[in-house]
Amino acid sequence: MIDWTPYLKSISDSEKYAQWETFYTLTDVEGKTRPAKTAPLLRDLWVQTIEKEPQNRQERPERPEKTERFTVLDGLRKYATNHVLLKGRPGSGKSTALARLLLEESVGAQSLRLNQQNQAKIIQIPILIELRLYETSILDLILQFLKRHKLIIDSNTLESWLLENHNFRPLLLFDGINELPSDTARQNLKNFRQQYAEIPMIFTTRDLGSDDLDIEKKLEMLPLSEAQMRDFVKVYLPEKGEEMLKQLGNRLKELAETPLLLWMLCSVFDDNQNKIPANLGLVFQIFTGIYNKKLKADVPTYQESRDWWRELLQVLAWKMTQGESKTEIQVAISRTEAEEELTKFIKNKGFPEYYGKQWLEDLLKYHLIHLEGNDKIAFRHQLIQEYYTAEELKKKLPHLKDEQLKWDYLNYLKWTEPMALLLGLLDSETQAKRVVKLGLEIDLKLGARLAGEVNFKFQKQTVELVLRLDVPKLFKVELLGLTKSNEVVNELLKALEDSDKYVRRNAAFALGKIGSETAIAGLLKALEDSDEYVRGNAVEALGNIGTETAIPGLLKALKDSDDDVRGKAAEALANIGSETAIAGLLKALEHSDYDVRGNAVEALGNIGSETAIAELLKALEHSDYAVRRNAAEALGNIGTETAIAGLLKALEDSDKSVRWNAAEALGKIGSETAIAGLLKALED
Repeated sequence: MIDWTPYLKSISDSEKYAQWETFYTLTDVEGKTRPAKTAPLLRDLWVQTIEKEPQNRQERPERPEKTERFTVLDGLRKYATNHVLLKGRPGSGKSTALARLLLEESVGAQSLRLNQQNQAKIIQIPILIELRLYETSILDLILQFLKRHKLIIDSNTLESWLLENHNFRPLLLFDGINELPSDTARQNLKNFRQQYAEIPMIFTTRDLGSDDLDIEKKLEMLPLSEAQMRDFVKVYLPEKGEEMLKQLGNRLKELAETPLLLWMLCSVFDDNQNKIPANLGLVFQIFTGIYNKKLKADVPTYQESRDWWRELLQVLAWKMTQGESKTEIQVAISRTEAEEELTKFIKNKGFPEYYGKQWLEDLLKYHLIHLEGNDKIAFRHQLIQEYYTAEELKKKLPHLKDEQLKWDYLNYLKWTEPMALLLGLLDSETQAKRVVKLGLEIDLKLGARLAGEVNFKFQKQTVELVLRLDVPKLFKVELLGLTKSNEVVNELLKALEDSDKYVRRNAAFALGKIGSETAIAGLLKALEDSDEYVRGNAVEALGNIGTETAIPGLLKALKDSDDDVRGKAAEALANIGSETAIAGLLKALEHSDYDVRGNAVEALGNIGSETAIAELLKALEHSDYAVRRNAAEALGNIGTETAIAGLLKALEDSDKSVRWNAAEALGKIGSETAIAGLLKALED
């Protein structure tokens, strides 16, 4: 029998995982200590279920399956048993979520293990499998992770446990399907999943259309709401936050809708004379420059290595992105490979070959790469690798012929993100238009996306290349949306009044992706459209834009004749999350229609503001059981001990669903005050 105690203790005591505990908790109560500037701390991130995509927007089901929303850990726990895939943008918090889950489950398992009364209870053993480190097999990856945490067993023992686990059940956390180094590795992972189908598993991947392993249940990381972003900025930069937000205006979501990017943007603003860079590529450029000059200013290094750090990192990033084939990217390479690559570069610059080993040591000690299991080297985040790849590509671009640029780079998915960052760095209109034009020749959707990534100085010209395309109007609107450029807003507003309802649907959807406040008036008008899908897309768009100007229209949409539109209005108001939205939602609790009241309660819970608690406690006394049930759920989402007395009373409600939600809410709050009431509820 395996003794899991040393393993669980190793993870529970690890500083590496403990530091993530604060990642989701920027501030639960106003006035808590501001976060340290070396870590991006944020409030709870959210996920939602992903609906199966129709072939096109004309074939949407009349009543799509209702989207569910959870905090990220709640969603992962709910669906892990039958396997779940978590998708999200780079830097959205996927890896952090797995690290947090690993820590929480390890602490919980250790607690149960130490409690002699729980010896018969099934204890879940979490194991993190970082797929970027794959070399031979999934089993070897698991064995390596166990070994790093003080548990050494052989493969036969591991296989026996995976197949015949009894009191100790595995929870396998697979991080980074998109980072697997080959098709063979992906097939091995598929085979492993099928062989051990009864084991709870969680997988993460980027939202790049990568292999989903045929996993049916999918969750996607939701972008940070504007309220979350503003809260973070004000706490991180108490003296400069308002000025930063003022400068950003409606570009806040464009530049910083993931935790990592928001943290980087705050760091850049703080050290860049209070100026906001024009695009994401420049954010990376300035951030890495600050890292070079300021964060590592006083460290001892070999010879002139510090002067060459930027170029050395570009060399490594290029080697890793090139990979071993045209289609595969490497996010980790052996130390030997890294030394060889740097030695070649250093020798060409006239330095002694032995500098390669020494300078790599400096980078590992003081910069944005680190050493991982099995002596592998990786960038601290794949976004950083992509940025340095873009810088290297910028140097090579003038020397690449059109055909080479098309077929060796634009034609392959792995170059899309570096190419997008490159376009923000280019100061040549000719080169920017060239890349976009060639991108359109390869794939119209790719070219449209790249047109909107170009430096603002040239964006009007590159977007014009998309506007001039001779394609059907419906497809043209979709392409304009992919640019995410303010330069196309007026064209999309015209499309929002088109006689074809499908064109109007796509236009509303596209305007939501762009998020420009210029579109608000047109979208508010679209809330009166005869087509419910146009209204629904307009509601979602207004929620994405996230300005208080939209609140009156969204409150009106809570009373829409279509239940899907009403539900989306509640979600949109929750996304905005301002005091104005709360006031309107509280008023909606008094609406005569039970569905309107229920949606309002759900939105209040998603906002999670203590301002709403008093009214939600009143809603627990409402004559309509659906409102009482939703109020209990909302109070659980907020998670305040102020609600305990009301929720304990709700445990005696006449409706079973109200009692159930009240019990769940009390469990989430986790106060000892609720134990007696919950024990009594077990008799229900």
